[in-house]
Parts: sequence; C-alpha cells; structure tokens
Amino acid sequence: MDELEQALGKALQAVLPSMIDAERGRLYHVVIAQLERPLLGAVLARARGNQLEAARILGINRNTLRKRLRTLGLFEPRVAAAGSPKN
Repeated sequence: MDELEQALGKALQAVLPSMIDAERGRLYHVVIAQLERPLLGAVLARARGNQLEAARILGINRNTLRKRLRTLGLFEPRVAAAGSPKN
C-alpha cells in the first residue's frame, strides 16, 4: 500500500502545478476520476469482465460499480446472444 501511495504522491507532485489553475474548483473530482478509471479497468480485467466479482474485489455494490462505469464512460452493455431472452 505504501508503494502505491508513494507512486501517486510523486505523480501528483509532477502534474499538480499545471492542473491547479486549469482545474481550479474541480481538482478533487478530476483527480479522483483519473485514478478511478484505471483502477476500475484493472479490477474488471482481473475479474475477466465479471462486474459482480469486480464489485466484490473493490468492496462496493455491483450497482454502484455499474453507475461509476457509466459515469466514467467504461460501461459496455452486454449484447444478448441470438435466441436468448432479453433482460
């Protein structure tokens, strides 16, 4: 955990000077979204696209995960196979 925190700290020190003016008033949300996107993508890949398993790994509700995926533009709805009933 310390390794991740240190890596993030170094990355933030490098980019914050240029971000502060550009993102004033929304910096927190911009940084969190930029961290959340690769986190959710990596966990989904680890769970082989299984959103329920990804939500369990993350410790959040599956519906919360789906909402965050939609908000971040990462949600890919499943296409029903031919002959399968639609949900």
